[in-house]
Amino acid sequence: MAPKPNPGASLNGRRIAVVGGGLAGQAAAVRVARDGGHPVLLEKRPFLGGRAFSFVDRETGVEVDNGQHVFVGACVQYQEFLKEVGAWSNVRLPRRLDAPVLLNGRISRLKSSNLPGPLANLPALLRYGHLSVSGKMRLLYGLMRIRLAKRYPGGPLERETFDAWLRRHSQNDETIDRFWNLIVLPSLNDNVRDVSADAGVMLFQVALLGRPSNAAIGVSSVGLSALTGGPVQEYIEARGGEVRTGSEARCIELKNGVAAGIRLASGEVLHADSVIIALPSANMLGILPADLAKSAFFSVASKVETAPIVGVHIWYDRPVLEHDFIAVLDGPLQWVFNVTNLQHADDGEGQHVVISLSGAWQWRDQSKAELRETFVTEMARAFPAARSAKVTRFLVIKMLDATFRVRPGSTQHRLPQQTPVKNLFLAGDWTDTGWPSTMESAVRSGNMAAKAALEIIPDQATADA
Repeated sequence: MAPKPNPGASLNGRRIAVVGGGLAGQAAAVRVARDGGHPVLLEKRPFLGGRAFSFVDRETGVEVDNGQHVFVGACVQYQEFLKEVGAWSNVRLPRRLDAPVLLNGRISRLKSSNLPGPLANLPALLRYGHLSVSGKMRLLYGLMRIRLAKRYPGGPLERETFDAWLRRHSQNDETIDRFWNLIVLPSLNDNVRDVSADAGVMLFQVALLGRPSNAAIGVSSVGLSALTGGPVQEYIEARGGEVRTGSEARCIELKNGVAAGIRLASGEVLHADSVIIALPSANMLGILPADLAKSAFFSVASKVETAPIVGVHIWYDRPVLEHDFIAVLDGPLQWVFNVTNLQHADDGEGQHVVISLSGAWQWRDQSKAELRETFVTEMARAFPAARSAKVTRFLVIKMLDATFRVRPGSTQHRLPQQTPVKNLFLAGDWTDTGWPSTMESAVRSGNMAAKAALEIIPDQATADA
């Protein structure tokens, strides 16, 4: 981290209030601080993180993430953000894709080679043992069509599902179930039958058909709150900005048609030259004046749909999983992560694993007892070592609105960073970043909102407020 500057050095800069301490808000505040403004980051909870946070489990005493978050090498702005705040040393990102996949007791790996460019992923597909020879030929043809596909706003790819597009391009149940949905479900938090062809094509163009490193899977080696919360606060405060946790924004204050500040739950009005709302769409609408929320521009955001993720945490009295993570094609397990290995945790002789269930409508309403019966049984079926292991702790974390859905037509509900109110801006992974609901989309939105906020000249109404 750079040497700590004079705390008063940036106080003459633009005062920009950022509502929401998730990744989008953190990125926006960091960008404002970096470029000479004076950010005031507001978060209603006592910690930063938004939908990517961790907490200390009351029984084990260990830091537990609210969900297993991963990123890929293509998430360049997220990586730059981590490096900027000094958090890069706490993530692990290999140079290439290497993902073990389990089916019927047999493991095959999606593993890139050392070839240059997109050719690096070709051997991974040709050596993938869970597809027949004809299936691999179909897969290669599908990827060729994706490489040639043209994406543009309002185009035909936004009007059909990725499943329909794939089947029109020679894909079948084998390739969809064993490859396409294996990647789509955890990446887009939705089934290939429900996401738009535009989102699906974008995913594979960027990840598998881009640079060799784009498809590599990165993880944090510390809890999510430790990864960004502390470093971001230190970064902002070292540059004269402010971080106010436990500060709930109730309403945006307007004066002469511009944002004059934010009324807090405490009754205080925080005055600012510009305001960035970095909240989920429903929460964003909730803090706007009623007439503004109902306006043609903002009201479309009420149609943003969300999808759930359920995280099943199991602590065993002995190791049951050899890999850092593994995908399971048969049964409900989806992706299983070895948290003990990933975070170098000291679990004694035991092991902590997380089963990450994306698009989890089937599981969102099930009780803890029902989920335990299903997933302890499934772990024993898939991994022989789990059959003789004792479960010492079982925890379920449900994020019912974990991500927004990228269904056909959903792009028209994603708002841009600039709003009709000159000095009011939006951030959040759901805004129009060109990316699906990912940590990369959140950071991109924060960067764009901060840049726009710093570029405008404040009206006299806000300057005198």
